[in-house]
Amino acid sequence: MATKLYPWQQDVWQQWQQLIATDRLPHAILCAMSDGTGRDVLVQYFSDTLLCLTQGTEPCGFCHSCGLVESGNHPDLHWIRPEVEGKSISVDQIRQCNLWALESSQFNAKRMIIIEPAEKMTESAANALLKTLEAPPKNCQFVLLANSPHHLLPTIRSRCQVWQQPEISSEVIEAWLGETEKLKVSKQSITLNGYLPLAVKSFYQDKKQAAHQQLLSYFDTCVNSSFCHTSEVVKSLIKLDDEGLCWLSYLLSDIQKRQLGIITDWVHCDEKEIIERLAIRIPANTIYKQYLSLNALRQQLNAHSGLNKELLLTQWLFEFIGE
Repeated sequence: MATKLYPWQQDVWQQWQQLIATDRLPHAILCAMSDGTGRDVLVQYFSDTLLCLTQGTEPCGFCHSCGLVESGNHPDLHWIRPEVEGKSISVDQIRQCNLWALESSQFNAKRMIIIEPAEKMTESAANALLKTLEAPPKNCQFVLLANSPHHLLPTIRSRCQVWQQPEISSEVIEAWLGETEKLKVSKQSITLNGYLPLAVKSFYQDKKQAAHQQLLSYFDTCVNSSFCHTSEVVKSLIKLDDEGLCWLSYLLSDIQKRQLGIITDWVHCDEKEIIERLAIRIPANTIYKQYLSLNALRQQLNAHSGLNKELLLTQWLFEFIGE
């Protein structure tokens, strides 16, 4: 099979193998894991195993079922994702998923239904799924993948066995990227990306490192300049989406630490010069207030896709500068 687990997934996988071997799998699993951990690879391998005709604790990679999985044509495997990227999973999609759950397996094995990201279900979709989870069909395995499991209905969470990715150390990330991608990564890049290996990889390979430096430079200039050009900062944040807001949130947090005399555990451990400068330039109460305001704005933008992002970001910057 083409699917191969990442090193940091072995612990969870071995526990899942025990559940498979002892026939103690719950009917629904909630993977409360960031996509930066490679959760889709873990779930695909899990699916490969359950659909394999050998019915073991690893996919054989050679049977007819494994061949159909690899070609993307297995009739018992269904991935439910938003039909348009960034949009919701509709109630019609979940109703179709419920129909699949009631069908007989084409190979007298499991039927797999994977919903990603589960928190993107509309309220009607979530309620439709809940009815099926309350009376789960036999031999149907549900897997829900969620970046923000707290956004799911509590009743859905309670009907799933919740699994999280154990903490991934910086040493594991450095070793993996060094071996597989020949990348030498900094401590700052790892903390900046939340110790998520695939996010760190993307940070380097997708040239996000340069975008991060540019955003910090624009923000520094905007705050320290009497002309206060905000357009460059706003344009960068719109282009980077939530990732840019996250970087700024980390920066403000680091500035707060410096103002409190904490000189360790900074996310931006390689940006001491800019942190020192802004810690002196901006009053502590302003940093604290705008840090809270920025995080509230992030939540607002993530919850409501139709908002005027440019207007809200410009307003936040003007409030920052006007303090």
